[in-house]
This record gives sequence, structure tokens and C-alpha cells, in this order.
Amino acid sequence: MYTSKLADMGIFIHRNRNLRGGIKPHLSVRFRSDEGKIKTFAVDTSRTTSKEGEPDLYLITHAHSDHFGKSAMISQNSVCTEETARALEIRYKREFLGKKVGINDSFLIKGVNVKTCPVYHTAGSNAFFWENENGVRILVTGDVKEASDLPKCDVLITEANYGDPNEPSCYFNDDLENIKRIIYENIGYNKIAFGAYDFGKSQKVVEILRYIGYKGPIAMNKITYALTSEFVENAGDLVPINVKERMSTKKAADISIVPPNKLTAVGSNFKKYVLTCRDIYPYPSIRISDHLDVRGLDEMVKKCSPEVTITYHPNTGDRPEKYAQHLRTKGYDAFSLSEIKNIL
Repeated sequence: MYTSKLADMGIFIHRNRNLRGGIKPHLSVRFRSDEGKIKTFAVDTSRTTSKEGEPDLYLITHAHSDHFGKSAMISQNSVCTEETARALEIRYKREFLGKKVGINDSFLIKGVNVKTCPVYHTAGSNAFFWENENGVRILVTGDVKEASDLPKCDVLITEANYGDPNEPSCYFNDDLENIKRIIYENIGYNKIAFGAYDFGKSQKVVEILRYIGYKGPIAMNKITYALTSEFVENAGDLVPINVKERMSTKKAADISIVPPNKLTAVGSNFKKYVLTCRDIYPYPSIRISDHLDVRGLDEMVKKCSPEVTITYHPNTGDRPEKYAQHLRTKGYDAFSLSEIKNIL
């Protein structure tokens, strides 16, 4: 049983109830520091009120909303990279009150030596790595696009958003040629609207468009504009827009980037595409992802060589469970978020 094995390693994995009786997102890791003091690090979870007692640290792996940095950023017990803190401040218009660190950084916090490693998911995204008093190495990755800089560990806590080995959409390569084809076939004839999340995918598509040689203006909503201006070097001519007011006009830019759920507000004079590996939109999809697919997750686990792997992700569905099961068939000890029975 995973609980006894982790206990032998000096680690207790648990979840917390909220004030309404439900279960808070994600999980927490309890361990003893080198000084023998009990510490609790919460992983990508929402903030706890002072009445409940906060953890020693909120680890914020990146600034996507489903990893709850919006909630934790107003706690002085939060920690993330400088880029993640800035992205949270732009997205949610509030000050980040926790500790800001660098990527590939090493720092002492709450009596624990912690290192950060890049995972190339979004600007500022990172993994956290530390050891408990027994020398057990703990690695928390959040979402990962590239695992080449991750160290070996004994306990791996990672996302598995695309971890179902029997689902075709969990196997993919970035389809840059398709974007290039769409640009060459439509520029000068049709306007193009790409559906992409305001943080992560939008910046990636701007980088791709500039890389393949498109030099024209790119229109986007104000939040996407602010994030892209902040995090993309040589982003070129960006145009902030109000989607509802400007997207149906003949004066609109040849290329626009809008959140996928805003594509319906885009005029009929646009060719519409969604950057996704999921088949959930009524528009043609372009396979561009900021995640590892099943093959990449397998390579990451092999590289990190953990004794125990814990998989998580907040979205509805059972992909983390299926990936944990997949790892067990390959001889790894693994369990998913839904299998954690320690509820405090």
C-alpha cells in the first residue's frame, strides 16, 4: 500500500477539506526537514484561511487558473518564479505577496533547501525539488512540456493531463507545418482567428508565427496583449482589441488570437482554428500542446526513476488514474489524486 511505503520514506501525502465540507484541490506533502521539524508543502492548491491553519508553503508551479495561483498568491507563504508572479499579477490585477525565485535557482525557505527546474510549459513554469531529513528526494513538476532538465528523485508528483495510453488524442507532435500551410493559403484572401488560451498557447502561437516569417500585425484581447508583450521577445506588431467590437469589421487584422470560447464572437469573414489536442470544439484543430503526451510522460518517469509516482490534474476525467494504472503495469509504484484517502 502506497501509504505505508511513503511512511517508511518519511512522507505523508494528504488532501484537505474546505469549510463547506468538500475537498480542496490537489494535494499536500508533509515531511520532516533536516532540522527534524514537520513541514507541509501544498502543491498547486487554493489558499487556506487562517482559521484552518496555513501550510508552510504553497508551491505554485505556474500561472494557469487550474493550478490555483490566484488563490495562493495573496499568502506570504506562497512561492513561485518571478515570471509566474508577474503573470499572476497581470491576469488577476493583484499583488503577489509571496517569495519570488528564479528558474534553476537554489534557496533556503522555511528551513528547507529547495531547487527549481524548468519544465517549459508556460513562461516561468517550473518544478520544485527538495529532500526530507531521510534524504528522500521529492520532485513536484506541475505541467511539463520538456523534461530534459529534471533530476532523478524518489517521489515524483506530476500532472498527467494526457496520460491515457488508450486515447489517441494523448499521442501527438506539435503540428507546425499545419500552421504554416494555413498562413500561406489564407493571408491576402481570408482573415484568420486562432483560438488559444490567453496565457501559454497565445504566446506560443505568436512565437511560431514570427518564426515562420509572418511580420504583419496580430490582434488579441487586452489580457493576452499584456501577457504577450511581457513574455515574448520580438513579438512584433501586436494590436489590443475588444473581441465583440472589432472582430467582425473589415479593418480587423489579418490574424487574431482569441480564447477558444470567444471564437463564436468572431465574424464569418474569418477562418477559425483552435490550438488544441482535444476534440471538444466545433472548429478545425491544430495540434499544438504545452504538455507531454503519454510517450513523453513515460520518458520523464524513466529519466527521473522514482520509487513512487503521484499523478494529478484538476480537470474532470480519469486520465491521471489511467496513467497511474499504466505505470503500475510497467512495474512502477504509482497512484493518482483520486486514490489519496488521507483527508484532513
